[in-house]
Amino acid sequence: MNRLQILALSCFCALSLGSLACSDTIIDPFENEEQYFTVWGYLDQLSSNHSVRVIPVTRFPENIVNPVEAEIDAEVYSVDLSNGTRRRWNYHLEKLEDGTYGHIFSSSFIIDAKRTYRLEVIRADGKMTTAETTVPGTVSDTLLVKAPVVWENDSTLVYQDFEIPGIPSPWDINVFYWWEGGIAKQGVYVPYGRQGERTSDGGWRVRATISEDQPKVWDRVQWAIDTGLLTPTGTHHLFAMGLRIRILDSNWNPPEGVFDPEVLAQPGVLSNVQNGHGFFGSVGLYTQEWNIEDISRPLGYPY
Repeated sequence: MNRLQILALSCFCALSLGSLACSDTIIDPFENEEQYFTVWGYLDQLSSNHSVRVIPVTRFPENIVNPVEAEIDAEVYSVDLSNGTRRRWNYHLEKLEDGTYGHIFSSSFIIDAKRTYRLEVIRADGKMTTAETTVPGTVSDTLLVKAPVVWENDSTLVYQDFEIPGIPSPWDINVFYWWEGGIAKQGVYVPYGRQGERTSDGGWRVRATISEDQPKVWDRVQWAIDTGLLTPTGTHHLFAMGLRIRILDSNWNPPEGVFDPEVLAQPGVLSNVQNGHGFFGSVGLYTQEWNIEDISRPLGYPY
């Protein structure tokens, strides 16, 4: 599997550093004199811990099986271009899923939406590989376009459609529900992944299957009863729902919003690294919620 396929399929699905391992690193330095490192990684607005894998560009593929012999001529820095803050990242060697080892650099800091960060990978001779990412953010706290709630099949099927303008490629969507009763107040998240489709105007459309999601809420109600937060006869109700959307930066926007390995494998389709190879991106976050007390009782809650 080539590097872009791994980026599109493994990195995005797991968002885990171990999935960023790649085996196809055979690049002839004499034919790529200005390419110094291959870089894989991203900044995550939901986390304060960030990591990248760095692979020196050499004539032969890197295959570290003995950690004692591992070494790398590189230092890694990130720069917040809005204020010039520069951080040096810490190095460690990490065992990968295939049993070999990879050069990993990590740093802990909070990233901000709409800011641009530059990653610098520097050799001792001053040669540098760089990449930039702008953390996605939205300009409105009422971004979603909500269609009316639909009741079908004698009200056993309940759903609501949403359009998300201005976000052509959400990576991960969660529909969440808030319920309360007794001394319990709980939010329940239902993963939807990348369900939906791109709209003609460059946004995204997704359907929340409200009735199918309720068993997950009822499971939490039962948990509250079992733990004493809610008495067995205690009254409770559903009072809000919302969407939490994980947003990829603009460099990660695939053609037509689809992560097609055959398309992404083409050179230059998905790469933002200067004087090197790979990809360095960022994942932002958007959340919006609203009151749904009017449908609580029809969905089977006491009030």
